[in-house]
Amino acid sequence: MKYLYFVAAFCLGALVPVATAATTDLKLKEALQKTIKNNPELLEYDYKIRAAGALIEQAEFSANPRVSAEIENFAGSGRLEGISNSQLTVSFSQLIELGDKRQLRVKAATEKEKAQRAEFEYRQIEVLAETTQRFYDILKLQQVAHTSERQIQRTERLIKVAQERVEAGAVPKSEVIRIKLQLERQYAFSDELNGKLKKQQAELASMWAGELNFTRVSGDFTFPLSLPEKANVLSAVNRAPEYLRLLDSEQLLQAQARALAADSKSDITVGVGARYNNEFDDVGLIVQASMPLQFTDPNVGRIKQSRLLHQSILAQQKQVRQQLKSLALSLVHSLQTHQSYLQKINQRLMPLSEQLLAQTQQGYARGTHSLLQVLDAQTELAKLEYEKISRQHAIYSDIIELERMTGQPFLGVQQ
Repeated sequence: MKYLYFVAAFCLGALVPVATAATTDLKLKEALQKTIKNNPELLEYDYKIRAAGALIEQAEFSANPRVSAEIENFAGSGRLEGISNSQLTVSFSQLIELGDKRQLRVKAATEKEKAQRAEFEYRQIEVLAETTQRFYDILKLQQVAHTSERQIQRTERLIKVAQERVEAGAVPKSEVIRIKLQLERQYAFSDELNGKLKKQQAELASMWAGELNFTRVSGDFTFPLSLPEKANVLSAVNRAPEYLRLLDSEQLLQAQARALAADSKSDITVGVGARYNNEFDDVGLIVQASMPLQFTDPNVGRIKQSRLLHQSILAQQKQVRQQLKSLALSLVHSLQTHQSYLQKINQRLMPLSEQLLAQTQQGYARGTHSLLQVLDAQTELAKLEYEKISRQHAIYSDIIELERMTGQPFLGVQQ
């Protein structure tokens, strides 16, 4: 089952590369390639799949023939004293499996390997989704840091205006000190953002167990977006990895149950050999056949266990599907909420805030507005800029989670 196409679509469509990116910039496509190649958890699955393949080879094994030798009537008393009346029997025997044991055993092992390969694909989706999420977490912080720089520049310009007014005797020197205090807070916030960026960059590099050899990520939050339709999301739930895991487990249990049922049937052992009678110096052929008497089923406990596990999986399938539908719908509603608020920020709140800041700055320079009004207007604009980034990031995070949960492309298909 191929689910990784949604990641490829995400890489090629959702990311808008920066044209002037430095050599130390990291693109999402590069991060995903590094993860696929070097993620320790994904590399472990290569050994798990090969180990499961080795069990197929083991299942194909048939019992080896047996050779046996038996000496009778020797070292006794009377006529049986010594070895003159002894008999030597040499025979070869072979266990013959009945009930298609070998074929069903191989089928069960094959299903086990198939389930292991599918589990690798499911887990790969989750690992790549986590890499993508960490990438966009860094991108959010980068944009917040850029917004913080703009806020610092506004405050620095305001200091110049305030100093001019102090020199003109229009305002007391305390206004400059107040602005400098605000500026120092902004510097401290900027330093904190840089520390968080280093931390999240290291967390991203850990996805491929690599060194931190990039200084920033290259990309953007691309808008506007067409949000996933409710019907498409509900349909994708039927192909969700979490649900398909249960289907794989059901198939594996059924194959194992058939192998156990076949193993409960008795096998037959046949043999042929020769018997030498030392007393008469004669040789005779012998033919052997044996079969255990199955008064009780040796696999009764295992078969019962398999039946109960199968019933459990059937019950889980219904519950998991319903749970996934509920979670998917909650993400759809969350996306709609974030998108609606983002539109209000872009269309109404941001223009008004920018207009307010421009008027208060002009008024402060003329002496018709106070310093507090300017600082409040700057703070309000900064809050909206941060909120805009937060909402964009939240939309991407919800879509990434939706793709991780369903294994289907929702962001990439519209690019």
